[in-house]
Amino acid sequence: FYGQANGGLRLSWALLGYMYCYSMYLFFDFAGYSLFAVGTSYFMGIRTPMNFNKPFISQNIKDFWNRWHMTLSFWFRDFIFMRFTFFAMKHKLVKNRIRLSQLAYLVDFLIMGFWHGLTWYYIVYGIYHALAIIINDIWLRFKRKHSKQIPHNKFTKWFAIFLTFNVVCFSFLIFSGFLSTLWFGWK
Repeated sequence: FYGQANGGLRLSWALLGYMYCYSMYLFFDFAGYSLFAVGTSYFMGIRTPMNFNKPFISQNIKDFWNRWHMTLSFWFRDFIFMRFTFFAMKHKLVKNRIRLSQLAYLVDFLIMGFWHGLTWYYIVYGIYHALAIIINDIWLRFKRKHSKQIPHNKFTKWFAIFLTFNVVCFSFLIFSGFLSTLWFGWK
C-alpha cells in the first residue's frame, strides 16, 4: 500500500485510501483513549467531559473544531484565540473586528501547529486550518447576507458534510507527514 501511494506528487487511489485510513486511525485512536479515560473516571466517580462529538458529520470547519478533541480545541480557543483577541483589542492593534478575528485564527492555529511539533507538516497543518476557518468565516458572512439566493436543503447539508470531511481528511494527510515521503520520493 505504501509503495503504491509513494509514486510522486499526483493523485492516486492509494493516496486517497491512505488519507481516509489515516483520518479514521487518528479519530479512533484519539476517541478511543479519550473514551477509555472518560469511562475510567466515571467508574471512580469523576465526571470527565466527552472529548469527541461526531466530528465527521460537521457541516463546516468551525463546527468540526467544536466537535473534535474538544478539550484541546476549547483550551486553544480560550487561552490563545481569546487572549490574543483581547490583547489586540486593548492595544488597538487591528481596528476591524473581522480582520482581528482572522488574525486571531491564524495565530491560534499556527501555535497549535507548533504545539504538535517543529516540523514543516505540523506548521502547514496549522496554517491550513487557519485558512480553512477564515474561508469558512467569509462564506458564512456571505451566506447570511444572501440567504434568500442560496438554497438550504438536504443536498446542500450533505454536500457541506462531504466537503468538510474531505477538507479535514486532507489536513490529516498533511499532519501525517506522508507528503514528505511523496515529495522526496518524487525528486
